[in-house]
Formats: sequence, structure tokens, C-alpha cells
Amino acid sequence: MNNDYNNQQPYQPPMKQPGDSQATGALVCGIISLVFAWFGYSSLIALAAGIVGIILSNNAKKAGFVGGKLTAGLVMSIIGAVISVIGFIACIACVACAATAGVAGGMS
Repeated sequence: MNNDYNNQQPYQPPMKQPGDSQATGALVCGIISLVFAWFGYSSLIALAAGIVGIILSNNAKKAGFVGGKLTAGLVMSIIGAVISVIGFIACIACVACAATAGVAGGMS
């Protein structure tokens, strides 16, 4: 009795590219930075996540990872960091204007 099942190779999971975990981390940080960038003072969290995402994507690129995850993580992290900085500056400007209007309005 010839059984072909005895001659099969064992299952080998696919090899992961070096830097794959860092590219995934950059993608997650980019998504977090884009979500939190729109909520006023939580833009500080978005800025931190954006910076971490940029660093992770650079590390993944240095490790030799090539793929869309890396590019998407880098782009979303940069956009999230820029939007969070603009939002934080706008939030500070609004508070300063409100404080100035409150001081000017109280003096009349």
C-alpha cells in the first residue's frame, strides 16, 4: 500500500519580511494620529502618535521592509502630525482670543 500522505512536507508558515512589525506599528500610529488630530487638546496625543509612527516607518525601511503598509503608515503619520500641530495652534489661539475678549469686555 503506497500512501502519499507519508511523503508530504510539513507545513511551513510564510516567512515575514524584516521590519513587518514596525511597519504595522507605523500604520496603527498613523491611524491613531489621524483620529485624535481633530479633537482639540487631544491633538497632543495625535502629535506623539504621529512622531512615533514616523520613527517606526523609518526603522522598518532601514530593516529592509518594502510594501504598502510602510508607505501608508508614513503618510498617515505625517498628515496626522501636521494636522495636530495646526489644530493645537488654533486651539491656543481661540483660548487666547476668548481670554482677551473676556478681559476687554469686563473693563467696560
